[in-house]
Amino acid sequence: METTQVQKLARVLRVLVVAVFLLNLYCLTLVPGLSILLADGGPNTVMEAVKAALDLPGYEGMGVGSLPAFFLRSLWGVWWSGLGALLTLFFWLCGTCTAVILWQAKRVLDTVLQGNPFQRANAGNLGRAAVCCWIISGVALVRLILWLWAEQTLAPLFTYTALSVPAFFMGGLLFQVMSALFRQAAELKEDQDLTI
Repeated sequence: METTQVQKLARVLRVLVVAVFLLNLYCLTLVPGLSILLADGGPNTVMEAVKAALDLPGYEGMGVGSLPAFFLRSLWGVWWSGLGALLTLFFWLCGTCTAVILWQAKRVLDTVLQGNPFQRANAGNLGRAAVCCWIISGVALVRLILWLWAEQTLAPLFTYTALSVPAFFMGGLLFQVMSALFRQAAELKEDQDLTI
């Protein structure tokens, strides 16, 4: 069977989705260290640590290979910092939901590559992705409210956290609509297969 243009694009997209999924899992191991650095010194401290780890000029680095070890050692220390612990939980929850969304996308692309995308399973995959988007949106909203309360200023409204609340909420709605469309297409296909 000859592959269609859609299947060729799906193959490329699947490779990209798997690569981002693996990178996401790797980044989840770095979360405790980044949270401690953010809680202690803010974004500048994180950038200093990354520059040192990458051996950039002007920084006595520890090398890229020891970067995960540094952040994994931070796993114990992050729970003693209230802000660091909250940031770790927030990033882990969002990162886990992102990994689930990517895995569901991979499963949908697998069915496209098989030439049979209109299945009830894909409706379920897209429904799970919608729920994950809404979880990210809700957690980001809670973080934004806590941040506004702690800072007593409107500055947090002009951050990526504030932007992610409506973006992931709308993404969840889009996934839910696509889930309903795939479910309806699967039902029509089943009816058509029964009549033939």
